[in-house]
Order: sequence, then structure tokens, then C-alpha cells
Amino acid sequence: MQLNINSSAVVAHTNRLERLRISVLPNAIRNTLNNAAYDVKTNTMPESAKNNFVNRSPNFFKVTSKFDKATGNNINSMRSTVGFITGKVKNDFSVKDLEQQENSGTIKKRSFIPLKSARTGNSNNRLIRSNARLSGIDNIVNARNQKGNTKAARFVNAILKAGDGGFVLGSNNNGENILWKVNSIKSNLKSKRFKPRLTPLYDYSPKRSVHVKATNFMKDASLKTGEKLEQMFNKEVERQIAKLK
Repeated sequence: MQLNINSSAVVAHTNRLERLRISVLPNAIRNTLNNAAYDVKTNTMPESAKNNFVNRSPNFFKVTSKFDKATGNNINSMRSTVGFITGKVKNDFSVKDLEQQENSGTIKKRSFIPLKSARTGNSNNRLIRSNARLSGIDNIVNARNQKGNTKAARFVNAILKAGDGGFVLGSNNNGENILWKVNSIKSNLKSKRFKPRLTPLYDYSPKRSVHVKATNFMKDASLKTGEKLEQMFNKEVERQIAKLK
């Protein structure tokens, strides 16, 4: 968005400032741009995100965003910006993927996609449980690499090798590759019954890429704030004049 101080709606206020101190007009413009960036970060962008994404963490967009203030006195080069930063949340890949979410594109390295059983309350609208995050999972036993004459036998051997609390990569009844958590292993040697308790956590496809459509959530937020830009400027003009009295 751009503040046009020569538009008919604000030109009268601009003329008033130009007749005053040389620093007053740049101050008004600078503060207006900063107020607009702050409005995008705290109001219109979170609201736009709510309309475009499943909000599993209500404060995600506020926590991971920041705005840089306009500086200096050159009104032709003043700019304030709103963007996103990493290092604020554990799932930083979500922050890095926002550019593709905004403009459309391909998100690479999405081999593991969480299932709802990996999320709190078994809901796709909730966050991944802390004990199901990929960052805390290691020593995955791949059923394909285990001994056995059949796929089922290799899967059983993988479960036994992983043990209680371990993780196994193997296919389900539909042939889909799944990362499983072994909750417990129950077996009866006399009846030869094998009853492991497993939880499917992630759908797995090596080197998978996911194409996402453009949401334009940041563009929509900027346009929404842009509708208030002239009003913000006029208010700032009155504030600057009041300071001189």
C-alpha cells in the first residue's frame, strides 16, 4: 500500500503542514506508515490469516511476525514493512512456507505429513502432540529392511525390534506408508497370538512435494489497512499541529 499525500482527500492537510516547520510533514508521514504497519501486524493480518488457514495456534501469526519502522526525513524513500521471522516457534517450517502460501508454489521436503491421530484430541484443527513431533523421534525401524519372507513378517519383526515406545515405518492395509508408534507389545507364546498396540502418526512419501494455491492473505490484509490510510494520516496531521501549539 502507498500513502499518496497529493490526493484530494489529504492535500489540504499536507498544505497545512508544509507551511509549518520543515520536520512536521516528514514526522506525520513517518508515523502514519508506522501506524499502518502496526495495524497490519496486529489486526488485519491475523484476521486475514484466520480466514485463510486452519488456526491451530491462535497466536502463531502475531508471534512470528514483525514490522520494521520507517526512518529518516526523506518522504520519497520512507517505507515500513511487515514480515515473518524464524526462531520464534518450534515448527519453523510453517514460517518458511508462508511465501508459497501467499503467492502459490511448491513446498518441498514434505515426506512426513501428520495424521489427525498425531494431533491433540485427534483433530486436524489442533497442534501436533509434543510426544509425536518429528524433532523428538529418532531410531525409526524401517520394516522393509527387516528379515522375513512376507511383508507382514517383516512388519512384525520391525515392531519387535522397535519395542514399547519405539517407532516403525511400514505400510497399512491400504498399502500406504505410515510412521507408527509402538504403544505396547502383547504376545502369547502358547497361542502364538501377537497383539501390538500401534498409533499411526504420519503419512510417509519420500521426497514428496506439495503444491499449494495462493491465499493472498498478506495482500488482503494490506488492502484492508490501506482503506484507513488517509484517515490515519489526517489524524496524525492534527496530532502534529497540536504539538506545536
